Amino acid sequence: MPKLGLGIVGTGMIANAIADAIPRSKNASLIAVSSRRIETAQAFVTKRPGVTPLHGIDPLLTRADIGAIYIATPTTSKEEIALAAIAAGKHVLVEKPFLDHASLLRITNAAAARGVAFMDATHFVHHPRNAAVRQATAAKIGKPRSLHTAFHVPITDRNNIRFDVKQEPMGAIGDLTWYSMRAIVEYLRPEGRIAKVVTSAERDPGTTTVIRATGLIAFESGKTSTFDTGFTASTIVMDLQLVGTTGIIGIDDFVVDWNSSYIFKNPDIQTGYTHRTGMATRKEVTFLPTPAAASQDVTMIDNLATLAASGTPAQRAAYATASLKTQEYLDAIWLAAA
Repeated sequence: MPKLGLGIVGTGMIANAIADAIPRSKNASLIAVSSRRIETAQAFVTKRPGVTPLHGIDPLLTRADIGAIYIATPTTSKEEIALAAIAAGKHVLVEKPFLDHASLLRITNAAAARGVAFMDATHFVHHPRNAAVRQATAAKIGKPRSLHTAFHVPITDRNNIRFDVKQEPMGAIGDLTWYSMRAIVEYLRPEGRIAKVVTSAERDPGTTTVIRATGLIAFESGKTSTFDTGFTASTIVMDLQLVGTTGIIGIDDFVVDWNSSYIFKNPDIQTGYTHRTGMATRKEVTFLPTPAAASQDVTMIDNLATLAASGTPAQRAAYATASLKTQEYLDAIWLAAA
């Protein structure tokens, strides 16, 4: 399979992380990076020989050596850029969250109509652990009934874009609660519609952005999920508990693994999940390792390239459906926080 040429729109922290991951991919190469200011793009590629800095998105859309575009811009501008890239016949990898479900639906419908691949940039779903947990659920814990997640990242700089409600309207809900909602899609897999949503949100007095959110989402099937997310805990927490009828699966790094993610590099910490059942004490909890040949961000790029080159309509639709479900749940949480 020839390598997929990638262009990046955006030069922030997460764009830098993906730009570092692409050269480690077996199936993709980084061609160019664009920004609203050419000076910013030039600074971005300084330590990336052979990568072209570009002013604005238009030059990316016309390059034949670019087959896909990674969009890492503020949430309010993602749809416009994604639709332009799709219209130009480019596959798209788009950072979460999206403006709302309707906006995301326009993007996924456009991609399907144009015959290009769409993928949201949620890293953890590409780690082998994700598939391992899904496959082991029935045998380990029976029928999943509830999911509990906590995701906190310490952010206090009010100049951070996360505190700009004009560019990132949902604040911590969009930035962090997205992962809790995606965990519902991946692991709880509820049946039926949303039956009840409760959200308690704390806002920053100066910027009015949501800096912490706690809540519950319940489904017609009786399955429930609780979450606690925010910027205020002064530490990073990424805890998950999937509670079934015969046991519990636990993960303490469900968003970005301690072992080899773009944030953490701890080869001595195994990636995996815990299983407990019956009256097991802490010493009787079983840890099941799920090693990965590559970091989850690199695997995401490889999977995008495969989806672009040979993904079936059903495979592409599955990615779109997971994204749409995640955004649907996120929109419900956001509405309840108003």
